Amino acid sequence: MGQNASLVRGDPDRPTLSIRDQFTLSFLWFALNIQNAALLPIVVPTQILLFVSPGAAGNAQQAIFLGWLSALGAVISLVVQPLIGAASDHTTGRWGRRHPYIAGGMVVLVAGTLAMGLIPDLLAFIFGFLLVNLGSNVVNAAYQSLLPDRVPPEQRGAASGFMGLMTILGNVGSLGAAAFLLGQVGSGARMAGEIISGAGRFYVIAAVALVIGLLVTLVGVRERPSQPTLDAVDQPRPAGLRARILAMWLGPWHYHNFTWVFLTRCFVILGLTMFMTFIEYYFANVMHTTTFVRDTAVLAVLALLSAVASALAVGMLSDRSSRVVVVSIATGCMALAALVFVVAPTSFPLWPLGLIFGFGYGAYTSVDWALAVDALPALRAAGKDMGIWNIASTLPAVLAPLVGSVVIAGADAAGQTALGYRAVFALAGICLLAGAVFVFQIHEEKGGQHDAIGETAHA
Repeated sequence: MGQNASLVRGDPDRPTLSIRDQFTLSFLWFALNIQNAALLPIVVPTQILLFVSPGAAGNAQQAIFLGWLSALGAVISLVVQPLIGAASDHTTGRWGRRHPYIAGGMVVLVAGTLAMGLIPDLLAFIFGFLLVNLGSNVVNAAYQSLLPDRVPPEQRGAASGFMGLMTILGNVGSLGAAAFLLGQVGSGARMAGEIISGAGRFYVIAAVALVIGLLVTLVGVRERPSQPTLDAVDQPRPAGLRARILAMWLGPWHYHNFTWVFLTRCFVILGLTMFMTFIEYYFANVMHTTTFVRDTAVLAVLALLSAVASALAVGMLSDRSSRVVVVSIATGCMALAALVFVVAPTSFPLWPLGLIFGFGYGAYTSVDWALAVDALPALRAAGKDMGIWNIASTLPAVLAPLVGSVVIAGADAAGQTALGYRAVFALAGICLLAGAVFVFQIHEEKGGQHDAIGETAHA
């Protein structure tokens, strides 16, 4: 069975990666986060001011629209990522399994990014936003599957650290650009012009970064030409289309670690998304600051600078220590920062909150991927299973904005909009704490037994 597992995997040795290989392999995360990191916390909420209750900032109508728009984009992720991941697992040809989907998705993503910068009206803005979500999910589904193909088990923590570092540097660049280009937006007659100009330039920068990231990945990360796998010969498969579809979606849930890694990530991302989606409107409506865009960006950049300090070192450390403990501590730090906004919404200085949150975010980001790959039932189906695992990000991205907008709308109806924002942040903190507890249900098996066994059992 070990020989057959090697054959279906295509590159059983996965040679050790140099530092240059690690940077090249993870560079596209930097570009993707340049485009994406500032969208929901800063750029999209600011653009919504042009269409929903113009002249106001942070009211319940804008929060509700932002929540539904975010949820609509996340629904695309729920469907697209597992399907594209599964398709890439079985793609054969001279270009490899993952590269065709990365390139095709990037074309759609760049087109949507540039379209969002034009925003002639609300419907065009929504169309561009959905196009961005479609392209982004196609790219992510294939790209996140490329990494397990290339990273040897003993380097998963280090690779996760490099991914975390590239992700955080992309976040810093994205939020820094958004702060510079949109930080002076406020109320007044010039607001519309400032938003249109600043957002347009942001999207051009993002599109350029995406094209560079695509070229680095296609040229620097080579896939061997894919051949048909031996699944039909060596793998027992369920009879009938319905049975195969059920096996595809339900198979991973038979594995204890996969289930708990999924649930842990689900609660962590639920808390993170709830916190990040409404933070800009929180500054505008609860703290009553006229520079709410700048304050949001400053808090985010402080957090990300702290995250850079923790990401790479913690990822490498996790190859020699418990990833479970790292995830629990990291999530606890984020929960602590979120809950301070509930108990002391106006009196606590922002910079220590940003540093505490950032340290936890960096540590979590640097270990999360390695923990997930350790828990995969079979690397042969990494694309499909990573796509299903990613539902732990996309499902909370649907639920968090909807739940948050409902809470804020209810509080607004009672004349307590500020209390509604504090309640949302309380829910975010509770979700993060739940993730810090659930992670201890995972039984760590670094390197993954699935490298040698379990391939034939995972249909």
